[in-house]
Amino acid sequence: MLRKSIYTFLIHRNDDYLVYNTAKNNFWRINEFVYNFIENIETHKQEIESEEVMKRISTLHSMGILSTEEEDNSVADAIRMKHLSNAYSKEKISITLVPTVSCNLVCPYCFETIKPKGMMSEETCDKVVEFIKSHVNAKYLYLTWFGGEPMLGTKIMERFMGKIKELSEDLQLVHHGIITNGTLLDSSRWGVFKEYPLNSLQVTLDGKKPTHDKKRIRPDGQGTFDVIMENLNKFAGEFPDTSISVRVNIDKNNADEFMDVYDYVKQLFPEKKNLFVYPGIIKGCGTEGIDSPFLKNQDIARIRDKMIERGYPISYPQHCIGGCCATSLSSYVIGPKGEIYKCWMDLGKKERETGNVSDRKYTNMPLLGKYMLYGSHVMTPECWKCPLLPICSNDCAHERLENMEKKADNDLCCIYKDNNEALLDSMYRFYKSHIKQKEK
Repeated sequence: MLRKSIYTFLIHRNDDYLVYNTAKNNFWRINEFVYNFIENIETHKQEIESEEVMKRISTLHSMGILSTEEEDNSVADAIRMKHLSNAYSKEKISITLVPTVSCNLVCPYCFETIKPKGMMSEETCDKVVEFIKSHVNAKYLYLTWFGGEPMLGTKIMERFMGKIKELSEDLQLVHHGIITNGTLLDSSRWGVFKEYPLNSLQVTLDGKKPTHDKKRIRPDGQGTFDVIMENLNKFAGEFPDTSISVRVNIDKNNADEFMDVYDYVKQLFPEKKNLFVYPGIIKGCGTEGIDSPFLKNQDIARIRDKMIERGYPISYPQHCIGGCCATSLSSYVIGPKGEIYKCWMDLGKKERETGNVSDRKYTNMPLLGKYMLYGSHVMTPECWKCPLLPICSNDCAHERLENMEKKADNDLCCIYKDNNEALLDSMYRFYKSHIKQKEK
């Protein structure tokens, strides 16, 4: 029996009437009559089924605004199928390669201080290549450099990329990226990227210069904001085709600084089209006290609204099928000794290793099973009836397992889960922004 789909949201703001459907991820402007017709569909179905009413219902049904319970259930089924297809695909292999967990900075909050040091050896590097080659069905390679500070390992990068180049006839490198602190991103080290260009580069700031320089420091206590921005400026000029992402870590203490950093970076690179500045939300779990600096969903929604009021671009929701490295069978985080992890948060923890490139197979099946079977929200039954499922990207497998194993009470839901009005307000802002752009 047809009724308003659980994925349909009606929006009435001022004199505007809109309808948004998360399953279709479509957005329509409607008039008051259609708005009321959808809202009161149960009443209309009891009326004499005139040809006009039936035609109207048929049209709304074809748009997904009205649906049956079975059709709504099939949406969650389709998302799970896509997730599983992606999770167990053998066509692609994703490698997050960590040449070292050493770092040139001594940030007080960083986990690297308790991790074993050392640089990946040439022998281990070659074994990683052989490990990749053992994936005989793989056609596409996604590669990301991570650390520690990966720019300390440029010699290993050059060796590895040279050997990967030899595999190019059988394995296509479709994405090459790096996550770096940016302090070593200078011409003396970026030669490897001349020969093997980067598709993406990510650096992280911890707020405006005074805040950043208290957190991201050199061994002599000096801050790093200026050198990062100088290096980024030179890099952007030398590599105009590389997409640059600037992640700005924010918590309750520095959230108000984000838009200042956003404006500063955007003004520094006025011609850089593929430059993205975004907030890195430092989230806390439900066991944190009220005085904790970590953010919860209600905080994030409020902060996001303030950012949008100050001019932060309003993004349209994206369809998500869930999953990350931890929930993809052919995705690996590989440490400097060839050890394999499913999540970079596990890096350096012996008990969280799931194998080694020397073995060319997973050896910690219990942990692998937890990540693969329970790591994504799309595999969680209580999420299957959620109207936000198709656009929910709050999908951290590591936090999900923490909840299972440690009762951590991480908030795993979309920020709109307990506040649908925030979603409606966001969509209305997007609509008004779209109208302004059309008028221009």
